[in-house]
Amino acid sequence: MGVTVGAGVWPPYHRGMLASLCRVAAATAIAGTPSPWAPAPDAALDVYETALRSTIDPSSLRTFHDALGREPHIAGTDGDWRVIEWLEDSFRTMGLAVERHEFWAYLARPVDARVELVTPIRHSFRLREETLDADPDTAHPELEIGFNAYSGNGDVTAEVVYVNRGRREDFITLRELGVDLRGKIALARYGGNYRGYKAKYAEEAGAAGLIIYTDPADSGYGRGLPYPEGGWANGTSIQRGSIKTIAYSGDPLTPFRPATRDAERLDPAAVALPNIPVQPVGWSVAEAIMRRMTGRALPPALVKEWQGGLPFAYRVEGGADLRVRVMVEQERRLVHTANVIATLEGARNPDELVIIGCHHDAWGFGAGDPLAGLIAVTEAARVMADAARNGLRPARSVAFAAWGAEEHGIVGSVEWCEANADRLTRNAVAYINLDAAAMGPRFGASAAPSLKSVITEVSRRVPAADGRGTVFEQLTRDQATPGYGALGGGSDHIGFYCHLGIPACGLSGRGGQGTAYHSNYDTVAWYRRVVGSDYEPARMITAMAVGVAANLASGPIVPLDPARYVTDGRAQVDALRERAATLGIEIDLGAVTAGIDRFEEALTAATAVRGRLGVGAPSAAADRVSGLLREIDRAWIDEGGLAGRPWFRNLFAASDPYSGYAAWLLPALRQAVERRDAAAIRVQADRYVAVFDRLTALTDRLTVALNAM
Repeated sequence: MGVTVGAGVWPPYHRGMLASLCRVAAATAIAGTPSPWAPAPDAALDVYETALRSTIDPSSLRTFHDALGREPHIAGTDGDWRVIEWLEDSFRTMGLAVERHEFWAYLARPVDARVELVTPIRHSFRLREETLDADPDTAHPELEIGFNAYSGNGDVTAEVVYVNRGRREDFITLRELGVDLRGKIALARYGGNYRGYKAKYAEEAGAAGLIIYTDPADSGYGRGLPYPEGGWANGTSIQRGSIKTIAYSGDPLTPFRPATRDAERLDPAAVALPNIPVQPVGWSVAEAIMRRMTGRALPPALVKEWQGGLPFAYRVEGGADLRVRVMVEQERRLVHTANVIATLEGARNPDELVIIGCHHDAWGFGAGDPLAGLIAVTEAARVMADAARNGLRPARSVAFAAWGAEEHGIVGSVEWCEANADRLTRNAVAYINLDAAAMGPRFGASAAPSLKSVITEVSRRVPAADGRGTVFEQLTRDQATPGYGALGGGSDHIGFYCHLGIPACGLSGRGGQGTAYHSNYDTVAWYRRVVGSDYEPARMITAMAVGVAANLASGPIVPLDPARYVTDGRAQVDALRERAATLGIEIDLGAVTAGIDRFEEALTAATAVRGRLGVGAPSAAADRVSGLLREIDRAWIDEGGLAGRPWFRNLFAASDPYSGYAAWLLPALRQAVERRDAAAIRVQADRYVAVFDRLTALTDRLTVALNAM
């Protein structure tokens, strides 16, 4: 006879562990005061978490890494399909139900490219990384030249203008300086924003072409020794990546609907993809160009921010004697690829779903991005499937997802979200994203407010990768409580969170001494040289992921914390007031603050009841409570979406429309404030009052449901 929790049966061999874990749980609680909405102390759940953590195997992670990182696998290529088939076979061997979700997306591939000095001398540059004897993978014949997907096709010879990082504010500065980019080639360094916005702003400024380079101050010798002696970029390292900046994620031709083979599609000519040729290069190319610039120098006020790491003074303009050629030829076409989703069916509520995911496509071998996360997803699937065979099965289902074509603009996960929108809106509990997650020993997370408490509680029990205590102790070495970031753009959480309102988090380990980001050097050999061969960061990330998933999938009540919307909401209202003051405008958000007050008052009553209940037992009443907690996250969804970006429907969080990666919180209000639009601020404030009124009504129902337990 086993020990039962939820609908799971715990085998007799875990009974001895159960008593000791009860003592551990009691001791851990002394270290802090968890939110009543965090996972309640539960000995059986502690047994489950410990069983999962104890079977995570660094040698298994290493084996997965070797298998997934054995060849380049750009979306839609033969290598990509071999990764898909390996994932399917591996998940089936684990005993999981496997779905291949195929889609046909409008992607871009390189045909040819040139960057040349035309005057004062003639010279053509190499647009591929140099091969390294120390890493034979760098000579693989299927590695591509450096390219930015969705570049416009063209052949331009022109003067050069240095535009710093190509941010919106950089182009404003150039305009104020009287620098004319019309017909010129812009030269931008990576960093500061999503590369697509560098292209967007350059094109809007009238540039005829754009070169983007990796500056040594950011990721090269300004940080440390280059690979293979160290881990940093050398002069030929090229950062590839998409430059798509349309107002929605996913396939460019099928917004709001799945990209099936026969889907109704937009005319590509009607989609705002880049028109100018854009080419990424290493700093050796940029250095050869910038050394020959003779035009105006950087004004003294710009030197600190605009001067990079090359060993000479940077200039704004190249001068008439320096002419550069940029030629790009790419093919845009429908490409067939697939997501792989493996599901461990829940024992009591199989329709409810917790998802752990990472993309599988890469720009080359992808040992860091994405495989440092995908191996953790795969290992999480293995340990949870093994536990299920031993009788430890969660009440809710857990899906392990490997997404396709993420690198082209978050395509595969968005297509799956759009294809399954109704089911996910009803039943999804949360999405855990592990994109390139295990890149060093220092844990960090970005999360929806409702997931912060469960991440914190799990971190108390997971050993840190650096061997110094727990993840929680690592997070609080320099501060009293863990600090988590906000989710913006740039990865597969966006369809779940920004479009459907499903709470999401991104877990990561950082601190490796080097980068091979989106370059041909992102090999397994680079990873083991720089991040390490012990796979301790990957073990830590896997442990955090399975711990969070186990808590979300196992308890009678899902541990989503609505109280964080009060504290985070107030903080963002204060931040908006400060931003408005910086911009020199006055705003009245009193009605929004009053709405938060009403929500907090309702939540106080619900919290008091929740604090008295403990774990409880599975029941219809517990299911109703869980359903209402999920609805609180969905209450932020507004079908009208954001102005100019209707696909982004979550009024709590969206990506920054000016930089791409950063997060905007309370984004509808933030956008109105940034535009200094008083009328729009009033309209958007009313939308947020309506959100907090919805939250208040749901919380009143939550209190009734809790009292019925």
